[in-house]
Amino acid sequence: MDYYRIGYIANTLGVKGELKVLLLTDNANRFNGLKACYVDTCNGRLQVEVEKYRPYKANCIALKLRGYDNINSVLDFKGKYLEVDKDNLARLEKGHYYIFEIIGCRVLTMDGASLGSVADVLSQGANDLYVVTGEKGEILIPAVKEMVKDIDIIGKTIRVDLPEGLIE
Repeated sequence: MDYYRIGYIANTLGVKGELKVLLLTDNANRFNGLKACYVDTCNGRLQVEVEKYRPYKANCIALKLRGYDNINSVLDFKGKYLEVDKDNLARLEKGHYYIFEIIGCRVLTMDGASLGSVADVLSQGANDLYVVTGEKGEILIPAVKEMVKDIDIIGKTIRVDLPEGLIE
């Protein structure tokens, strides 16, 4: 089974078992309706139930897990990741994709020429960059609608219309 990181447990918060969690998602409401998740411990994954959460500073939440009611019960979680399985991934808006869905997609020009496949996705700034590796080496393609014309996750293909000079 695959697991996906949604938060990093940065610290404990207070003495009643709350945790300070740095969000690893763009969706601040990601924990709405989430009943259970996993803590990736040194001894495997521990399934835990979400009791409640609240916003806490920028890109953080205060998270309370059911049954963990004091600071001593959550100390071992510090520095660990919160994860969900595929069934508990947040639903994305149409036209938005998870990075793991993009990696491995074949990248084709509008006339069907292969540029290679997506090896990585860099998230820096206003838009993501697809790192495409193929016969022409490494190509960085901005993930913007002017260039990325179609993404077929089921077919694992991405069609692009690149400006002159992007590929040499």
